[in-house]
Amino acid sequence: MKYLIHIWLIIMVLAGVLASCIRVPDYDRRLTSADSLMYTQFDTALARLTSIDPNSLNKSADRAYYSLLLTQARYMNYIPISGDSNAINASIEFFEHHNAEHEKLARAYLYNGARLEEDSKPDSAMLFYKKAEVTASENGDYFNKGYSLLRMSKLYTSHNALDGRDLEKLEQAVECFERVKDTTYQILCLKELGAQYRSRNADVAENKLKQAISLAEVKKDTGNLISCHNILAYLYFMQGQKDKFYNTMAYRQLQRIKPLGLYGLNDNVYTTFANVYASLGMPDSAMWYLQLAQQGRERDSTYFKSNNYLEPLSLIAKARGEELNFLKLSLECDSISFSSFNDPEIVNIMYAELSFDEQYKNQQDQARRTRNYIYWAIAAAVILSLLLLALLFYRRSHHYDKLVLELKDRSQSQNNDLADLQVNINELKINDERLKGFIASHMGMLSDIIEACYHEPNNRIAENMKRIVKFQDSNRDNWVKLYDYIDLEHDNIMTRTRENYPQLNDRELLLLALTCMGYSYIHIAIIMGYSNATSVSVIKQRLVKKMGLDCSLNEYIQNNGKV
Repeated sequence: MKYLIHIWLIIMVLAGVLASCIRVPDYDRRLTSADSLMYTQFDTALARLTSIDPNSLNKSADRAYYSLLLTQARYMNYIPISGDSNAINASIEFFEHHNAEHEKLARAYLYNGARLEEDSKPDSAMLFYKKAEVTASENGDYFNKGYSLLRMSKLYTSHNALDGRDLEKLEQAVECFERVKDTTYQILCLKELGAQYRSRNADVAENKLKQAISLAEVKKDTGNLISCHNILAYLYFMQGQKDKFYNTMAYRQLQRIKPLGLYGLNDNVYTTFANVYASLGMPDSAMWYLQLAQQGRERDSTYFKSNNYLEPLSLIAKARGEELNFLKLSLECDSISFSSFNDPEIVNIMYAELSFDEQYKNQQDQARRTRNYIYWAIAAAVILSLLLLALLFYRRSHHYDKLVLELKDRSQSQNNDLADLQVNINELKINDERLKGFIASHMGMLSDIIEACYHEPNNRIAENMKRIVKFQDSNRDNWVKLYDYIDLEHDNIMTRTRENYPQLNDRELLLLALTCMGYSYIHIAIIMGYSNATSVSVIKQRLVKKMGLDCSLNEYIQNNGKV
């Protein structure tokens, strides 16, 4: 009893230490207030964060949280976050050592990936996006999981991945945002899917865009509504190169944008208007929209060398009958499109993801093996406890002192073996066959004791054994630990039987287990407290009928429960 009290106190102390380690820090209210506005009023969140003096944050938790929020707010307000890595890395280091802060750790990984992407290190960015995905996934954080998948998809798209990786990750991101009912990011992912499917599967692209438009109309999200109508119009324009009917559909789609306002739009929208009007033979209107797209881009030399500018310009030339100019501009567009697919970084990005996945898989396998070793150790400890309990009762017999001493020596030897096995368990080098042999040795030793009890003239030990069994009946869960060992020897027969025959009670399962161990009717009768061996035979026959078997119980065991 004294040892049990000591063990209980140790467990309570360890539980207290563990609870203190996972306690969530009490953050500065100014930081939590800014965080609450991060996804709805990110400009206000940035203003609140910049008004905070970092020197006023005394706790390391507040400084780590502040660095994370400031990096996120700057990124969401389109302010470059490249260059300075110390702040976000300090946040990562802090949250990695606080197990309760999984959501903030996932965010820190995400925005460090965004920083690396801005620093033109896409393969390193991919590693942190994968870390964010794994952290969020392991803790049921579907929002950050979806956002990390969205970031990975955009990374692949920006480097012209053509094997469908970007689409696969976007589809997974949509499922994540659906689970957390985040309509804004559902629209964003569906819109992105529509844009990416345009050149691969026009029907799927149209379906995704219409889903996004439907959600945007319900949410009254004008910005995304215009963007989705624009992408759908461009999809019809692309199909119009083969069937002129789609040019008219593109035109009608663009008319849905006009009531929402034509000024101050993204230049891509004006470019789509220019393309569609030129394809319909209205070059002057097309040029007017192209000029709207150029506003504010006069000093951007790269814009005038991009397909966004050259494609509508070539169609305008064609509509005006300027064939030579049309051919020249078309060739320039084709050259730009071809060169964009030659991106050497895509190989590094793909290798970074594959390398991370392989490493993560190995870690999971190692953790699984560790859990299995622990389960084996628990099973061995339980069985050893049962045997030691039996020995305490056997020592009361004066006629078997010699036998008890011998058994004690053997038990000590087995304890030494168990200690050696425990060291191997801690080092993850346990040998399963040695452990099974160890358990079988103990069960054989129990069989020897029963045999000796049965042949004693006054049968006093047999009576003691029955009293032991009654005690075991009240603690029958201890016998269930034996089933794991029998499953190893008989190809999961106990697990299969409990699943296929739920009507069996604990004593019937124990009878099956002892039969699997090769115990005789006499041994089983003594262990289970029956009056004679004949009772065991009758109960076995009843068990066969209850299970509805077409064979004997021994044949059932020989087939490892596979009927």
